[in-house]
Amino acid sequence: MSGGCLVSFHAHPDDEAIFTGGTILRAIRRGWRVVVVVATSGESGTSSAWVSGDDLGAHRRRETIEAARVLGVDQVVFLGYRDSGVDAHRDAGAQGPMPGWSYGTLDRASVLEVAERLHRVLVDERADVLTSYDEAGIYGHRDHVRVHEIARAAILGTVCELVEATVSRSELRQIRDSLLRRGLDPLVWPHHHLDRIGTDDVSAMITVDVGEDLPRKLRAVAAHASQVVEAADFMGVPPGAFHRVLAKEFFLVARSLAGSFAELARAPA
Repeated sequence: MSGGCLVSFHAHPDDEAIFTGGTILRAIRRGWRVVVVVATSGESGTSSAWVSGDDLGAHRRRETIEAARVLGVDQVVFLGYRDSGVDAHRDAGAQGPMPGWSYGTLDRASVLEVAERLHRVLVDERADVLTSYDEAGIYGHRDHVRVHEIARAAILGTVCELVEATVSRSELRQIRDSLLRRGLDPLVWPHHHLDRIGTDDVSAMITVDVGEDLPRKLRAVAAHASQVVEAADFMGVPPGAFHRVLAKEFFLVARSLAGSFAELARAPA
């Protein structure tokens, strides 16, 4: 199928490039319209001496626009929720909107409220495929789990397929074993960390080999410099393995109708 519409729904800036950048590039090359929807601005991400707090959120939105330009995305939609963060305890004020923000944190928002807003995007765009995340949000972040729940609700009443981004644990094991043979200290990437990310391979998993698009995908990831440069690791994966993890993208089929995404995934890289 060519000429469809892919809506890629994400929790934070940089998720779109990391988990779906190669798929977005493949879709655009096949003539698809691509819309990226980002729920939060990632203001609870990695701060630095030169950008932090709400300034970080604004900065990360600008990084997303630049990454979208690199990928060739047609439109970026920011839903305006605040990043829920990863800490168990947060300020009570995070429940409600802060000055200049329309909504509170994503994890405190009504799933149906957000789903209705995403649903309108799907209908307006006549979307053929929506991407979100697996049941555990790939690696357990509360906003990622929320994205999973929101997407499941948003497709109701549409003819849109739903595929959920994940990471193949068997692929991670192969990468780790390869690095161990080359001298990686096992303590740098403990084996038990593998069970905290993604899912075991199942028949409904679709693999998209990024192939020759990897350099461009990496440029899109690099556009999120405030996070990529400062981050000590990536979901527990050490920096030396980062680019290898990005070379393939994995999706679980949650709702397949015309088989549009399966056809797209089989298309030449």
